[in-house]
Amino acid sequence: MGQVRVQMTSWRRTAAAVVLVGAMLVGVSGVIAPNPVHAAGEQVMLKDTISVSGTGEIEVTPDVAYVDIAVETRANTAAEAQQKNAAAFDKVKQVLTQKYGVQDKDLKTTNFSVDPVYKYAENTEPKVVAYQAQHAVRVTYRDLARLGSLVDAATSAGANRIMQINYDTEKRSDYETQVLEKAVQHATKKAQALAKAANREAGMAITIVESGADWTPVRIMSEQMKVADSASNSVSSPQGGLVKLRSQVQVQFQMK
Repeated sequence: MGQVRVQMTSWRRTAAAVVLVGAMLVGVSGVIAPNPVHAAGEQVMLKDTISVSGTGEIEVTPDVAYVDIAVETRANTAAEAQQKNAAAFDKVKQVLTQKYGVQDKDLKTTNFSVDPVYKYAENTEPKVVAYQAQHAVRVTYRDLARLGSLVDAATSAGANRIMQINYDTEKRSDYETQVLEKAVQHATKKAQALAKAANREAGMAITIVESGADWTPVRIMSEQMKVADSASNSVSSPQGGLVKLRSQVQVQFQMK
């Protein structure tokens, strides 16, 4: 019986020690725990900021055109259609390179194909009646004043499809800088207006994030172009208009 009492006494001492250590740990963790004042401080900082968006946009005169043209030929066999197409395309290329100074690097093939042409009739299997070859290229041209003449010359040489013309700028990176500056200026004016309405002042920008940028080249489809009239000796006159560049930013300002 005495032995049992000793063991119980030992157990009680151990339990008391555990309770004491736990209390000490709670005290230490209470010292290490983050002070809630910091969280309150962050909330105050958010109250003293303004978040706005800004948009910048400019329109610039295009300095390059991308002309999509094609030579299409038909023949009884695939080989004959391809040979006719090669001969016709060579004439078009000579006009573009020799008369208008288009370099080889500015001629990019976008499609080359030879396909059967079928005739369909009711209750019968489709029948191959011919083969059609197509060689389509994108022409990069920078002398925009002669663009209409180039299109007419290519057509006369054998380009029987003028799909579209895209007017664009090769200085987009330079213009994007200007657009971004306008976007930040726009955001600054909005922040100043909001702060003034609240009897405050807009301070320095804390963060600036570009949230979107795009540009809109001018696209002219073939049916939109004024086609050359051989009887009046007029030339095609595609109009490029202006290329639009646009950018958006999100800016956060301090409030004084």
